[in-house]
Amino acid sequence: MVSRNHAESNPTAPSGTDSRQQLPKKKRGSRDNVRASKLTLLGPWAVPLLFVALCVVFSVAAPDTFATTTNVRVMIVGQATILLLSIAILIPLRAGDFDLSVSAVMVLSACVLGYLTAHGYSAFTACLVALLIGPIIGFVNGMLVVRIGIDSFIATLGTLTILVGLSSLVSGGALMTTVPAELLNFSRLSVLDLTMSVWLGWGIALVVYYVFEWTPAGRYLLFIGNNTEAARLAGLRVNAYRQGMYVVSGTLSALAGLLVAGSLGSIDPTASGAYLLPPITAAFLGASAIKLGRFNVVGTLVAIYLVAVGVTGLQMLGLESWIADVFNGTLLVFAVGLTIFLRRGSSK
Repeated sequence: MVSRNHAESNPTAPSGTDSRQQLPKKKRGSRDNVRASKLTLLGPWAVPLLFVALCVVFSVAAPDTFATTTNVRVMIVGQATILLLSIAILIPLRAGDFDLSVSAVMVLSACVLGYLTAHGYSAFTACLVALLIGPIIGFVNGMLVVRIGIDSFIATLGTLTILVGLSSLVSGGALMTTVPAELLNFSRLSVLDLTMSVWLGWGIALVVYYVFEWTPAGRYLLFIGNNTEAARLAGLRVNAYRQGMYVVSGTLSALAGLLVAGSLGSIDPTASGAYLLPPITAAFLGASAIKLGRFNVVGTLVAIYLVAVGVTGLQMLGLESWIADVFNGTLLVFAVGLTIFLRRGSSK
């Protein structure tokens, strides 16, 4: 009678096994859930904590060179172009699309600026035409991806290749030094010892942050990026939003071209490759910070300066310039892996 009643009270227990032996498994499951919960809480702050840790480590290892206001200023100013390109690539990503052409748009716009200046056009005309390159290419990218249906990765990779060739055509394959004096003077202006490129980049980042987090358009973009078909069934103008994001991305990329030309005083038609990986790394690393799995502005900003701190610190410790590519690639893999790992942990 005892064994029958026991079996009836615990029908899932194997025959001849005391049901109390199942308790440790429940406890282990509970502990796993606690760990997953802790991982979910830690996840959004992993990248900011890494940023703080690197700052502390390099400040201790190289106090006379790294932990100085001059070095901080140099790192911030040095990332001004990457900041604009990161925001440019972030906007289509928010809606679920890639734009790999941002760096090539930047270089072509700068080359067009140098070409028009060399042929006697005014600074206003040269800057305006160079800036219009961006939305035009963005519109073309949008047509290829949204209207024709080509995969965004393939379409914008093809656009990048075409633009690299056009940059060489416009520049004659040589370094261009014809930058309007007005643009040079604007780029040399500084407020609180930071150039106008930095302040302009931060201002644009603030506007995009506001749109993403506080407006219906930002929520619609997130909805489209998460589930395009559901967004379309909900009545959203999905194609119009995606097309518009490419135009905005192209415009910001062209603006970056003007600013980099003014900052450097020259245009290298082969520079697009060097400016491609850092903004992609920043955008994906930012998606594993602050708001896990979501492309966001604050996380991207943290990621930009994390990369700057890491590369600068390692170079000050004696490593050569190749460390920049290695560090960017490593962080990109780390960002994607961390996001997947934490998502799995939070789903348990």
